[in-house]
Amino acid sequence: MNDFKFWNTDCTEDDFYAELKEAAWNILHENSDMDLENWKTLLIEQYPAEVVDALGTNPPEVFAELSDWWESMGYDDGITDLCYTFRDWAEYFATERSVELYDLLVEAKLEIRRLEGEKSLRR
Repeated sequence: MNDFKFWNTDCTEDDFYAELKEAAWNILHENSDMDLENWKTLLIEQYPAEVVDALGTNPPEVFAELSDWWESMGYDDGITDLCYTFRDWAEYFATERSVELYDLLVEAKLEIRRLEGEKSLRR
């Protein structure tokens, strides 16, 4: 069992998992050609509070949980309608060019949503 404690009573366990999932995805988006071990290391180094809040302070359990996340945890970026495991996102962001293309896709999706919103307001 994790040594998990809620320090902020306004947050739920789901909130902590959501924050860590977003941080985990950000590591992949910001660092092309990421493997599991580098991802875990960077995640723990750059987001230690989020890791502890969501997964606890027991290193073997945290590393095991993150390995499970890598293989089976789905993450939806909320914009592109893509939902992949973190391993799949790492493959998706394998090169700097693939990250650039993803960012262009996000910009296009957001612009489409904006235009659709304007169109529905005119009706």
